Amino acid sequence: MKNVRFIAPLLALIVFVCFYSVHQKGQKERNAIEVARVASDLKAKNDAELLARKTAMADAIKAAEIRKAEKEAKEAKDKAEKEARQAAIDARDKAFRDQDRLTKQLERLKKDIEMEEAASTKLTAARKESEAERQFLVELNAKAQTNVKTLQTVLTNLAIPAPAPAPVAAK
Repeated sequence: MKNVRFIAPLLALIVFVCFYSVHQKGQKERNAIEVARVASDLKAKNDAELLARKTAMADAIKAAEIRKAEKEAKEAKDKAEKEARQAAIDARDKAFRDQDRLTKQLERLKKDIEMEEAASTKLTAARKESEAERQFLVELNAKAQTNVKTLQTVLTNLAIPAPAPAPVAAK
């Protein structure tokens, strides 16, 4: 029995090693297949991520270009609006300045008109006065000539020699 004690575990060990080697051989193949599958999955995943990154990067570049174009368009629009607004403000300010200038010119012209009307009124009054004075002088001259003639007739009637006639005022 001593041999059985020794042979039984040895046989069990041999059976175990056979099963273990068969199992280990199949396990190595399964592990190799699993490693290959994991590697191919990982490679596929990495390829997909790389493709996704490239696509995302391309999309990001396109989006950045679109944003840049939109930003430039918005800046151009804002600049145009700002220039238009400034032009409108300048036009409004110019209109106010022109209005003020024309208002002042109108007031100055009204004052000039009033002064000219006053001067015209004074000149008209002076002309009327001069005309009245001239009329008075004409009438006075006519009366004086009539008086001279009357006095000469009286003197001739009196037979006194006539004095030299006085010079007549010029018209």
